[in-house]
Amino acid sequence: MKLLSSLLAGLLALFPLTNAKQCIKRSTLTPVVDFGPNTSGTKMYIYVPAKLAAKPPVIVAIHYCTGTAQAYFNGTPYANLAEQYGFVVIYPESPYPGTCWDVSSTAALTQSGGANSNSIANMVTYTLERYGGDESRVFATGTSSGAMMTVCITRRASNRKSNYGLT
Repeated sequence: MKLLSSLLAGLLALFPLTNAKQCIKRSTLTPVVDFGPNTSGTKMYIYVPAKLAAKPPVIVAIHYCTGTAQAYFNGTPYANLAEQYGFVVIYPESPYPGTCWDVSSTAALTQSGGANSNSIANMVTYTLERYGGDESRVFATGTSSGAMMTVCITRRASNRKSNYGLT
């Protein structure tokens, strides 16, 4: 037992201590099944920090082709930043083989067209209602195909009565 304790202490000494910001206790990425109409079959995952801000902002973080919500959650800083600042992060996941987004069809570019953009807009509505989010502070970000999807979402939002602060 003493040998095991010494070995463990030696191994721990090999690793530098991390700073406190990297040690933030994080919540988990949670799937949401019933967020409203979802004719495209887009999956919704949400990250809600342990301490939510009053009227929290909402970030929609959209993955790249071949990516997943989990991969984007693991590979981007949004969850750690959500813990620091109290905002909610939505991680949509493409339902298509190859997991690219539909960013060019008429349905994707049409208000209530029923494509991914419509499903993601419904995710935003669900999140704002469920967590008391601030409609004027909804932001979309993405990488590659996910970045192109932000254009579809922004276009859709500009046609709504409320554009969720997206421009």
